[in-house]
Amino acid sequence: MNAIIIGGGIIGLSTAYYLQQEGWEVSILDRSDGSEGCSFGNMGYLSPSHFAPLAQPGVISQGILWMFKQKSPFYVRPALSWGLMDWGMKFVRACNADHVSRSARPMAELLLLSRDLTAQWESSSELHFEYEPKGCINYFQTAKYEKGELENVRTGRELGLQIEILDRAQCQAMEPELPPDVRGGAWYKDDAMLYPNELMRQLYNHLEKRGVKIIRNAEVVDIQKDKGMISALRYRKTDSLTISETITKPDLVVLAAGSWSQPLAKMVGEYLPMMPGKGYSMTVDVPNQLLHYPCILLEAKVAITPWAKRLRIGSTMEIGAMNDKILFPRVQGILEAVPRFFPGYANDPAFQELADLKKLKEKIQEKVWFGYRPLSADGLPYIGFAKKTENLMIATGHAMLGLSMAAATGKLVSEMAGGKATSIGVESFDPKRY
Repeated sequence: MNAIIIGGGIIGLSTAYYLQQEGWEVSILDRSDGSEGCSFGNMGYLSPSHFAPLAQPGVISQGILWMFKQKSPFYVRPALSWGLMDWGMKFVRACNADHVSRSARPMAELLLLSRDLTAQWESSSELHFEYEPKGCINYFQTAKYEKGELENVRTGRELGLQIEILDRAQCQAMEPELPPDVRGGAWYKDDAMLYPNELMRQLYNHLEKRGVKIIRNAEVVDIQKDKGMISALRYRKTDSLTISETITKPDLVVLAAGSWSQPLAKMVGEYLPMMPGKGYSMTVDVPNQLLHYPCILLEAKVAITPWAKRLRIGSTMEIGAMNDKILFPRVQGILEAVPRFFPGYANDPAFQELADLKKLKEKIQEKVWFGYRPLSADGLPYIGFAKKTENLMIATGHAMLGLSMAAATGKLVSEMAGGKATSIGVESFDPKRY
């Protein structure tokens, strides 16, 4: 049995890992050369703490307020687009307490399974990628955000997560070299972090050694369908003069192309309500790492990851058509938030190198990474068989949680493809729900 995976990001590679393990002959079509995409610039979090879907109460009202602030972490690029309007209406309908309540447990189960599977990769002799199961701290500075975080903690504990509430003194004791200026925090002890760039590099090498065929710079331009099944895929090599090449009679096709999945699904008559959400990150080398724990600055919606010799800062959600434009005020907003929470960074040479706004603006394309997160209309990923195409499986729509959910997604796809019972329930993630 042969499987073609469209998409060479972390979801596609994880799916290839488990399908190949189950005896499938696997090929991956990657539109890039394997050195870009959300899998490389993300924060490296494995986040059971993110059990609440993106669509939840309060998101719309807060998002509207943020749209009028240039430095805010949220922006919707206005457009007369049926896709954006349809996605928006479905998203608004999903922003309710009932949806969050129904989704929390399936999301937590998916995230916990994925963290455990990723930990198994690290503990084996196959892959090593700076895995650290030290949790993540959500810091808050105001009573408003404290109230919201305590509600999240209550729900998380009901789901079985280990969470410790920290007061100001305890937060500062956790980070003695860079004491945060905060009201308090919530330490989600089930979370972990890793270095995604190293994971991606090693997964590519590991899969190719095991016989997975990875075709880079391969843009799928046509998908042919016959009697309800994909019969052929045609792709063009963007790094050569080859006009196109065709793969015929695939037993299984897995669509794991992130934000590019929707137009590819449309080729075979499938509809995925989804929009790309652009996010930014900046990474700086630090010879002496002072920050000990990954953290999220709740009021600013900024995440910080401290690896041994580097620091990554990320944020923003820009929803709209894909483009290469980086909005400098939003980058500025990210960098200004960090010393508000960690005043020690105001005088830190490594951070100042990144926060030199004049130089940053001049070289923004070099210093700021951006990628597109695939946003489903209800905040839950699409994992399972397509509605109208018998041999097509969907594995996309993970939003900011692609890395967090990748291993579990790959495992579930391999189980469903083989007709096996799945490790966890998958009903909430069924692509046929729209």
